Amino acid sequence: MLVYTRHSYKLSPRDEMLLSTQTLKCRISMACLGSAFMLQTSLSLASSLAEIGQIAETGAAQLAIRMLEQEQDGLLEKPQQWMNWERKRIQLYEQNNHWQKSAERLEKLPKLVNVSFMLWAKGQRAKALIYLNQSTLARRELRTLIWQVEPDKITEKQMTSWRELIIESYLAEGYANDAQIASMRLRQINKKENIASIMQRARIAILNKQTKEAINLLKPHAEKIEVAPLMLIAQLRGQHRAAKSVLQAAHRYLRDQKIKLELKVNLWAVAAEAAKQNGNRKVVANASEHVLADKHNLTLAKSIYTINSDALWNAYIDYALLLGNQEQLLIGEDKKWITAANKISTKRPVGARAMYVFIMLRGQTANARQQASEQFVELLGKRKHGNRILVELFQNSRHFKKTEAIPSAVRHALVDVALSNSDIDRASELMATIEAPPAGADQFMWKLRRARILILGTQAEVGGRAVLAILDENKSLSQEQIDKLLQVVFDLQTAGQHESAYVNFEKALPQIKDDQIKREIYYWMADSRKAQERYADAAQLYLKSALYPDPENMDPWAQTAHYQAAESLARASLYKDAEVLFDRLLKVTEDPARRAALKRELHRLWAMQ
Repeated sequence: MLVYTRHSYKLSPRDEMLLSTQTLKCRISMACLGSAFMLQTSLSLASSLAEIGQIAETGAAQLAIRMLEQEQDGLLEKPQQWMNWERKRIQLYEQNNHWQKSAERLEKLPKLVNVSFMLWAKGQRAKALIYLNQSTLARRELRTLIWQVEPDKITEKQMTSWRELIIESYLAEGYANDAQIASMRLRQINKKENIASIMQRARIAILNKQTKEAINLLKPHAEKIEVAPLMLIAQLRGQHRAAKSVLQAAHRYLRDQKIKLELKVNLWAVAAEAAKQNGNRKVVANASEHVLADKHNLTLAKSIYTINSDALWNAYIDYALLLGNQEQLLIGEDKKWITAANKISTKRPVGARAMYVFIMLRGQTANARQQASEQFVELLGKRKHGNRILVELFQNSRHFKKTEAIPSAVRHALVDVALSNSDIDRASELMATIEAPPAGADQFMWKLRRARILILGTQAEVGGRAVLAILDENKSLSQEQIDKLLQVVFDLQTAGQHESAYVNFEKALPQIKDDQIKREIYYWMADSRKAQERYADAAQLYLKSALYPDPENMDPWAQTAHYQAAESLARASLYKDAEVLFDRLLKVTEDPARRAALKRELHRLWAMQ
């Protein structure tokens, strides 16, 4: 069967314009008619599990995960190796906070796994569900393991870890009493305790406002730096230590460059709470930013800390009011606030962001609010992990419940963040609410980028209309612009929007001067009609592609188009016409294999008549 295929161009989130620069003339290889070609990217070298582990340890965790995902399926005939690789995959998912991937991956296990692996997998899935705020479902899974699995198949270590996860599920939801009861039962069953279980008991005590008990639990282990956040928060909330002293202690720990990220973010949460009690608005805002920037590294019991997006909004407002009073700024003097923020943006960026936020939320004019949002986005973009803060502030806050309410400058930035995370659906949803390009952007390229994001995400119909609007607005396009636009129309076909693709191809035709590109477009228009099962229309367009611009030409392109036309005619029950075209191809085809294929098609047609 003679088949034409074009290249499939995948969206690259790192590519600002998201559009291929290849020309349409390089679209097809006709060296071997009858073969379909696909472009694929893969790692060519087989890797061992040890090599993947070494790569992960260098910090290239995403590469390690990709290697695992690409190579593990080749081990399905080797159960033990497959299970070893699966354990490593889940470990990497957990280390990189891919909890959704982990939960989905472990939901259905292949038949090749043994009982030991199955029990481990269900426990890890429960852990992932807790991180995904699905604690009720996690407890259901864990109780099934504890009560329904035969005791001789469960080790004491497994049983303890499952019961500890049940406690964590209660803590994650703030059910302190339930957590305490479950903890007491666990201690009755298992008298052995390590530092992790002691810290868990301390968290339970803190949530139950039993701060003295928490301190007593932690005191014998005070030399261990990992207990520091819990000790400090217990001392602070029980008023066993002055807020200023707690804040100073938190900062001393934070100055240690070697402390782990999880410990660091917990210390920042302590610092934020202590600073709030101490009335230090600057530190509250700064520490709250740090917590939101690394929120995923907080311990499972997030309910111990009260730092969320709304807490940061409030911290910004409080700090901005302090700075405004210091500068003797009046509410309503928007320009002066923005000028003051600009002055301190280099040396005091948190303060500047706070002042921009104040105008963004409380500015008197739309122009001032827009300017403040642009400055805020630009300044936050200079901060490490600023994109995480941006997402938390604008997608998980009571201030902006609807996407349309988010300032346009912020939505533009959120699109880029979504793309950098390969979240095309979210980028598409955001783009659907944005119609104007940012200041200084190339109008054509930005609108084309918008259309492509819409199409590749969840808004394909809107994207198709956006491409038509571009053609309406631009009566004269350069060859490069046409190339890029047609790439987006291909995406419409891939998304199944064949009517929209057809209309856009048809609309673009008058602007195309190159005959070869025109004949290609007729072919792609025919592809869309064939996908719509409008076979007679498809055959007409395939023939138009074959005959344009020289009806006598029977080059490889024309032969492929003739073949597709014949096949479409047969599907349209126009068997005599299809027979004539197959017969014409047979007369010009010399390759034995292709001649045999054409003869088979002719025999099939004769049988149908």
